[in-house]
Amino acid sequence: APVRGSRPRSGVTRAAPLLSSLALLSGLALSGCGGDEEPIGELMPIGEFSLTDQSGAPFGTSQLRGKVWIADMIFTSCPDICPVMSSQMANLQRRIDHPDVRFVSITVDPETDTPEVLRAYGERYGADHERWRFLTGAPDEVRRVIAFSFRLPVEPREERDDGRYDILHTGQLILVDQRGVLRGLYETDRDGLALLERHARQLAED
Repeated sequence: APVRGSRPRSGVTRAAPLLSSLALLSGLALSGCGGDEEPIGELMPIGEFSLTDQSGAPFGTSQLRGKVWIADMIFTSCPDICPVMSSQMANLQRRIDHPDVRFVSITVDPETDTPEVLRAYGERYGADHERWRFLTGAPDEVRRVIAFSFRLPVEPREERDDGRYDILHTGQLILVDQRGVLRGLYETDRDGLALLERHARQLAED
């Protein structure tokens, strides 16, 4: 479900019809019917995009073509769901050592999260920056990528009277195949992560 991450404290879950529909489709598409390998449904193609990675270089779907990749949406000052997601991405990076699997984190706070900020954030989580990219860009372009390439909810920062701000973003991990097709949305609980790891390995070995 999408969450409203905030700085420096608080975060609440909020439903979004589009994401809920995709999650439902994902659950239906991922239902297996026996056999050694469960079928992995295809939800939709990810729209082409190019943003800026933690080194300041262009990075997007062109560089990811031919790779299986796991993505999430985070921002570095979020104290609630984002550290959980980043920790789980770090665990997946360690566990999945297949050469054709990549990891991508896209900031929902590009006004704050410059390439330098994202590089330091990634280093805190032990990111192998050849395999795990952190992406930012012009605010309008980042929001366009999230809304139209991924078709996920995104909102501008919501400023508060006390100087804090909230940002609505998904709390799920995203699996995309070698052709740039979205294959599933996964929760960060034990079952969701186990399923994600299994599906990522299965796609990479196809």
